[in-house]
Formats: sequence, structure tokens, C-alpha cells
Amino acid sequence: MNSKFIAIVGAAVLTLGIGTAVYAAEVAPSTFKDMIPFMKEMHPNLSDSDLEQMYNNCHGNSNSQGMMQNNSMMPTVNSGSIYN
Repeated sequence: MNSKFIAIVGAAVLTLGIGTAVYAAEVAPSTFKDMIPFMKEMHPNLSDSDLEQMYNNCHGNSNSQGMMQNNSMMPTVNSGSIYN
């Protein structure tokens, strides 16, 4: 009985997890044009070309490897860490 319960709960969690991922992939904006309103809301002081460069850097559409690989949009700040 205990193993059946665990199997049912595991199947439900797996099904909900896969369903959520599929739903997110279907609803998520996938192009730069779709993302412009959201990006302008989060970064109102950036120009359209800056936003497009940020989008390309985050999505690997340029020479970068994807998100956080090319820090051209992020200023370099000395944090005072002993590891710098």
C-alpha cells in the first residue's frame, strides 16, 4: 500500500512538472518583438538597440554562449572581495 501511494504521488508530480514545462514553452514569448514590452518595463532607460543587444546576449543569438556568458551589458564593479 505504501509503495502504491509513493508511485501515485510520483506519477502526479512528474505529470504536473512536465505539463508546466510544456505550458511555459507554449505561452512564453519567443522573439525579440514579443519581449520588447516586458524589457521596456524592466529597463525603461535603455534604447531599443541596447535591449536587442541584451536579448541576443541572454539568448545566445550573438557570439556569446548565452545568458551570463557575455557581460557586455553588466558594468564591472570592484566589490572589494579578497578573490578579485
